[in-house]
Amino acid sequence: MLTIKTIGQVLKEKRTSLGLDLSEAEQLTQVQKLYIVALETDDYKALPGDFYIKAYLKQYAEKLGLNADRIIQSYDEGKGITVEDKEDILENYHFVKPSERVEPEEEVPKTWRHYVPIISLSAAALLIVVGVFAAVIMNKPEIPDLITNDYSYSKSEVSTSKSSTSSTKPSESSTQASSSKPEPTIAISGSSSAMIATISNISDPIKVDFSVAAGRTIWVGMTNSNVPATGQTLSDAANSLSALVTTGAENSVITLGSVQGLTITVNGKALDLSSLTTTGPNKITLQINRTTSNSAAQ
Repeated sequence: MLTIKTIGQVLKEKRTSLGLDLSEAEQLTQVQKLYIVALETDDYKALPGDFYIKAYLKQYAEKLGLNADRIIQSYDEGKGITVEDKEDILENYHFVKPSERVEPEEEVPKTWRHYVPIISLSAAALLIVVGVFAAVIMNKPEIPDLITNDYSYSKSEVSTSKSSTSSTKPSESSTQASSSKPEPTIAISGSSSAMIATISNISDPIKVDFSVAAGRTIWVGMTNSNVPATGQTLSDAANSLSALVTTGAENSVITLGSVQGLTITVNGKALDLSSLTTTGPNKITLQINRTTSNSAAQ
């Protein structure tokens, strides 16, 4: 029988058929629990915007094994989804007369003969263990006389000390070379909801760390990186994210649902987010000027 159901009803019925509660669905789909409740009750006003609604619908539907394209199409058209409901099948019960019932056979008590094979196998295994232990004891090698090894030991000790002394010098030179490498610099421009961060004197790998304060929930998206295309939501359940910029990429665009309570660092250097003053979605463009071999040598 065909019926028309809302997107939320389809999502909730699929989740319950898989035996998932809201916490388990949150771990499976990486969609925050409060957004799952909003999707399953068709309360789209509880989500930040149309872009996030479609992203969460697609991510949630795919993880539940549903047709994500069909659900997105239904959302765009503002219509329900036609599904087939299985009719309840009445079970047929057959009354069995007492005279026709088959009583279960009584279990025959086990005698000591039943345990003979088990006892035999256990005894054989014990004999094997004892035999192996005796063979190891009898064939144990004698401890060599330590007095005959005094000379060789002292000689190797001298050679070890020389090698450790020689290895110290290269490490000191490498430390001096690394200390001469220029520190990355970040220049900030733009304001309101869009900001450009120009990063100079930096080389691959470029690591961007996000962390959110307790009690805050922020969606993060990032191009030219290993962040999923649907982005990731940071909250108390998972309040940090480490992303790597694609090697050789000259820019990366970071999209944020909000910046309140958010901290961003690039290779350990903090980004100044004070110019972003809007409460809605914000965008940060990272312009990357990598360190060349000549500039590194200088």
